[in-house]
Amino acid sequence: MEAKTSPNRGTPNNSPRASSLTQFRMIVVSVTCATLVSVVNNIIMPNDRLSSSGNRSHDTPQKYPKTSKKLTKDQHINTFWWPSPEEYGGILGKIHDFQNPSDCSAASAKFFVWRSKSDNENDTRGLTAWAHAASSHMLHALTDADQPEAGHRILINDDKLFPMAKGCEHGLETRECYFEPLTNCKLSDVDDYETADPKSSNIKILSKTDEEYDRNVRTLYTSDSIWFRKVKDMYSWTGLGFNSQHSTIHMTAASLAYYFRVKPWLRKEIDERLRRNIPLDLNPQRTIGVPIRRSDKCHGHALEGSASGELECPPLEEYLKKVKEFLEFDPRIENVIVTSEDKS
Repeated sequence: MEAKTSPNRGTPNNSPRASSLTQFRMIVVSVTCATLVSVVNNIIMPNDRLSSSGNRSHDTPQKYPKTSKKLTKDQHINTFWWPSPEEYGGILGKIHDFQNPSDCSAASAKFFVWRSKSDNENDTRGLTAWAHAASSHMLHALTDADQPEAGHRILINDDKLFPMAKGCEHGLETRECYFEPLTNCKLSDVDDYETADPKSSNIKILSKTDEEYDRNVRTLYTSDSIWFRKVKDMYSWTGLGFNSQHSTIHMTAASLAYYFRVKPWLRKEIDERLRRNIPLDLNPQRTIGVPIRRSDKCHGHALEGSASGELECPPLEEYLKKVKEFLEFDPRIENVIVTSEDKS
């Protein structure tokens, strides 16, 4: 990862307000997706609240001062992830508890097994596409497809090759090369459809994402499609109630954060790189991030082994224009972090 910092000076303007909008520090970082994952983890999952292994610490919880509604923007990252010790970690804590039961062999335990594509070695999905699928499958499991009254399921992925883990030097070539397991349960805890009686009532393999099924089935398998079922009620299963800190959008964010719990070795490596490149005086509350997606996202790319491009990538000048528009919305911004996987 490489970074460089440069001041940005806009066209002189006689207006004091306009002048303040054109002065900010731009930090350009060339990154991989894994680097961004580490940034997300360190910002929204403080080490004193949840370790990389998913275990909640027992340190004295941090107390946040009461603020006016105008300051909610500055405080929201801390407040909606860990709103209070009484809620035992809020949404993220609920996901962790449901995904990590005390007894995976209990009769009440039900599973949702995320199957790989039949041609998984040639699966060209990027990290965010995998995360989107993971978040959707997790919400399917947590609500048992919009029927939380029937109980929840534990999402677990199969152990086939994870395409981005080819040549992994830190374990098997699976998702767990980089990320913590989705659950403490093992595949040996689920009903194996390859060895079970084909007529078994304990197993159901979905033929399509929106197929209905008996909620009493112990082990449910996804279809081999890359798509997923859309859950209508993503939130009520938590029992936390609706307020400014808990909502469906926060649920999506929490499910992504849970999926992106990186392994200690990767966290350490990325943290060292970030410390070398991110200024020590950077104030996150006065910083915006601008991810610029290029390479195989753009039409006409020449990268081998990747999916065809998805869009016409806008010119860099368009990004700068939008940054300036955002600064008009919030003149307190002092730093702009530009991230891209494409050095060009």
